[in-house]
Amino acid sequence: MPGHATLVFVHGPMLGPWTWTDRLVPHFEGLGWRCFAPDLHEAWPGRAWTPPVARLPLSRYVDRLHGALEAVPGRKILIGHSMGARIVEGLIERGAHDGAVLIAPAPPEGQEAAARAIAARDPVPFARALLARRPLLCLGEPGHPDVARVGRLLLHRGAPRAAAERLAARLRDESFAACLSWLQPRPPPPRSLRLPVLMIGGREDPLLPVPVLRRTAVAWNAVAQVVPHAGHCPMLEEGWIAVAGHLGRWLEG
Repeated sequence: MPGHATLVFVHGPMLGPWTWTDRLVPHFEGLGWRCFAPDLHEAWPGRAWTPPVARLPLSRYVDRLHGALEAVPGRKILIGHSMGARIVEGLIERGAHDGAVLIAPAPPEGQEAAARAIAARDPVPFARALLARRPLLCLGEPGHPDVARVGRLLLHRGAPRAAAERLAARLRDESFAACLSWLQPRPPPPRSLRLPVLMIGGREDPLLPVPVLRRTAVAWNAVAQVVPHAGHCPMLEEGWIAVAGHLGRWLEG
């Protein structure tokens, strides 16, 4: 029931807390839930991207969030998107067992093959990002993103250009090392772990096709829900209300 747990929203790569605070946090706070949407970039040594940031491991984010959650009383339901789902997995390994919601999570076998297939379509920007160790370059120049590419990789095919423009304008740099960890294989927890898990994916996610989402849910002994007309960021599209509905019913179940 609302009030009995805090919903902890963990954003994905090149995004920020706004991915939750624009819609889902107000929605669930209105229903009586306590919500916490931290900024993972608080783990950075400074506010701006610098070459040393490229070397920050995913564990740096896990460490920082683990420490922050120690100050949050009571039960905590962890909700992670994309790379944020991998961070939630790291917190689960450290004893966070109240419940987890993984939105567009990487499958146990990793996403390197899917990432290579996407890079083959836009080889030049991906090569530049690899050489510079700066993931944002995959989506265009800092401050001048390629709106069409952003929409193609993060939203569904029919998404309005205005939606891609809004998303592109809010993208920011990310740790290259953390992104690599997100793409690499990582086994699910052992079957002996009693952890309620919900998985949500977009039907048109280029990184996580629906069959892969369902197979990943089986590996986690989780419930899987697919959002139609959504890509890699279903909570940022018009179907966000479907995400809220799936999450709300699971929380109350």
